[in-house]
Formats: sequence, structure tokens, C-alpha cells
Amino acid sequence: MEFNLTAFIFNPFVLIFLVMTLGNLFGRIKFGKFNFGITGTLFVGLFVGYLLTKYGVTFAETSSYYARAQSVIRGKVIGRPILFFSLLIFIIATGLLAAKDMRYAIRKFGRQFVMLAILVPFIGAVSSYGLSKLFAGVSPYQITGTYTGALTSSAGLAAAIESSELESKRLTVEYPNLKEESRTKILAIINKANIRDAELQHKEIPETLTIDNTKAIDQKDAETFILEAKAGVGVGHSIGYPFGVLFLILGVNFIPKLFGFSPEEEKKKYFAQKKKDLEEAGVEENQVPEVKMDFVAFSLAGFLGYFLGSIKFHIGPLGTLGLGSIGGSIIVSLILGSIGKIGPINFRMNSDILGKMRTYFLAIFLAGTGVNYGYRVVQAISGDGISIVVVSILVAIISILIAFLVGHYIFHINWMLLSGAITGGMTSAPGLGAAIDAVGCDEPAIAYGATQPLATLFMVIFSIIIHKLPI
Repeated sequence: MEFNLTAFIFNPFVLIFLVMTLGNLFGRIKFGKFNFGITGTLFVGLFVGYLLTKYGVTFAETSSYYARAQSVIRGKVIGRPILFFSLLIFIIATGLLAAKDMRYAIRKFGRQFVMLAILVPFIGAVSSYGLSKLFAGVSPYQITGTYTGALTSSAGLAAAIESSELESKRLTVEYPNLKEESRTKILAIINKANIRDAELQHKEIPETLTIDNTKAIDQKDAETFILEAKAGVGVGHSIGYPFGVLFLILGVNFIPKLFGFSPEEEKKKYFAQKKKDLEEAGVEENQVPEVKMDFVAFSLAGFLGYFLGSIKFHIGPLGTLGLGSIGGSIIVSLILGSIGKIGPINFRMNSDILGKMRTYFLAIFLAGTGVNYGYRVVQAISGDGISIVVVSILVAIISILIAFLVGHYIFHINWMLLSGAITGGMTSAPGLGAAIDAVGCDEPAIAYGATQPLATLFMVIFSIIIHKLPI
């Protein structure tokens, strides 16, 4: 009998099931009255990912596992298709579960949801740019990536990478006419890249560029700067993303404790007010009988959601924008679930079955995300990335707190919906899962579906605007 331990350890399915087992056990542990619940898989995943990367660096180039070890070191442990599929299943199940209450929530808080969808990305952009001025050693492009990462926006990341290339090209051309502060930052980015590349290739470090000896940027240095700009966005996003998710999860769990209100009392008030409003309006709730499971309906919701998310809309000089598969799927699932039934296809499925599917597939996504980012998180905290870590944490906290204060004290939105609106404003599907787990009902998904598409649009717009501001 043979057993290949190395192949077993590197197997992504083994890692997923191990982290889900340990993570769910950890999530059950009570810390006073609090427990991490399903998000325990994320924290255990981070720990396992760190240990796995430390193991991966021990393989020599001659090893047959060297290529796999290098993938682990680059954070490509759990493949994107696995994570993406699990997130889609979670979103579709969530949308179908929450859909029956959608019309009431939109009628009552539609305008407020729109305002929060604009407010959260705006606060994130302002705080990101403001904090970038406090950390002189951090690339402004890394800060933009941190903005999209802290607010967990893939659409914002794509727009930031594209605009970073365009704006960095413009800056290299206009270099002689820029302010001294901007020229200093440009040269600092080029110098840092030149030193890193020289050391990596064991070559002599080139002459340091200064304002005095650099009147214009030559083609080689321009190419270096443009490449570093795009890479900086990616680095900032990859470091900021896990911290954005972490602090959003902590936020939806601890905000009630910090501000002295009970989620259970909020839930009772929400459903009591809803019943009263519907009775006064003479409106009956949309009662469509549930079936245990309709795989045709579930699959159709996924297909149509992916189709909607693939459509690109032209928004003038800002280029094109799509909802993405997550945005498309939550909207389609909410609409189809609200309709309830089309001919023989029933979109109202058993809540327990959908709820278990949603929880299990969210656990897969959180576990995989943790494993992929584990080493980067630890390295960022203990190494040169600490400035980006601080910025991402502050951006996440500021965005969450201001959104809560405005939503709770000015708009008077019940926490059942406000928690979802905050996660939608940050376009964070993992955050939505944490909100649903924290409040114990599906209402956050309604507000998420109402805010996420518009928030995605403004995340893209603000990502582009940040690059047009002075660096």
C-alpha cells in the first residue's frame, strides 16, 4: 500500500474539507455570548494558508512538486472556478430565499438604499485618497488597489487597473510640468522597482533617479513606471481584500454590541412593522406554495443571472460597465423569487434546503479565500505591507461606521435591512453571508440586491477619479 503525503497535502479538495471541518468547529466556540459561526472557516483558512505556504518554500527546483509549491506561494491554492462556483450558488440561494419580502422593503426604503449605494463607495474613496497623503512611502496606485480591496470590489479593481495604465502613461509624458511632490513620487516608484529587479537578478543597482538628474522620463523608465502602477493596484487589492472582508464580518457582528441594541429586538420590530404596514395598505403577502426543490428553477436563475452579468453597458468616457455574475445573479434571483412561479417552474423552494445550500457553499468560498490569502495577510502585518494593512483597515472601518450612522440614525433603517445595505454598498458577498448569519434571517439579502448594482457603478467611477487626482 502506498500513500503520497505531499500530494495529499497539496490537494485543494483535501484542504477545503479540512478547513471547513476545523473552521465550523471553531465557529461553534463561544466567546462570552459571541461566536464566529460560518465565518470561522475564513479564519482557520488564513492559518492553514500561512502554514501551507511556509511548507511550500521548502521545495527545491529539482522537486517534482516545485511547480505546485510555487502556485501555493503565489496564493493559487484553491482554484478560482471552485471559489466562483460556490459563491454563485450562495448568491442564487440567498436571492431566492429573500425574494418574497423584496417588494415591501423596496417600497419602504428604496430611496435610502440608493443614497447608501452612493455614500459607501464615496466615503471609501475619500478616506483612501486622504490616507494616501499620510503614508508617503506607499505608492498611490497601491492605495487605489487598497480602496477596491477594502471594499471588496472586483469591478472596481478591473477599472482601477485599466485607468492606472492610462494615467501612468499620461504622467510620464507630463513629468517635466508636474509639481515637485508628484515627480518625487514617480521617481521613488521607479527607483524601488530598479533596486528590486537588480537584486533579484544579482546585477549592479542602477543610478538613483533624482529630480536634479531626471528632467524627463525615458522609455525604459516609463515602461517600468507603468508596469509598477498596474502591479501596485493588484498588490493593494490583494492585501486590502482579506482585511476588508474580515472587518466587514466583524462589523456586522459587533455593531449591535457597540451601539447597544439587540438584533433579536430589531428583528421583532421589523416584522411587526411590516405586518402593520401591509395591513394598513391592504396588501397581501405574495403567497406562492413552496416545493422542496426545483433544480430547473435554480439552474435557470443561475443561467439568466450569469447572462445579465455578462452584458456590458457603455458609460461614456468611463468605458464599459457590467454587473458581473454576482450582481446579475442576485438581481435575477430576487426578481424570479418575487414572481414565485412561471408555468411549471417554481422559484419558491423549501427555505431549510436553500438555507443549508447557502451556508455550505459560503463556507467553501470563505475557506478557499482564507487558504489563498493566509500567507499574504501574515506577511503584510509583519512586513513592508503594514501601511497598506493600516489603510485598508481604516477605510473599511470608516466606510462601515459612517454607513451605519447615516442608515440607523438619519434614515431609520432597521438593522435587518441596514446590515445588508452596508454589505451591498461594499459589494461584498462574503459580508452578506456574515450579515445573514449574524441576524438569523434572510432580510439583509433584499437590501444587498437593492444597493450592490449601483454601488458597483460608483466604485468604478471613484476608482477612475482617484487616478485623475494629483499623486
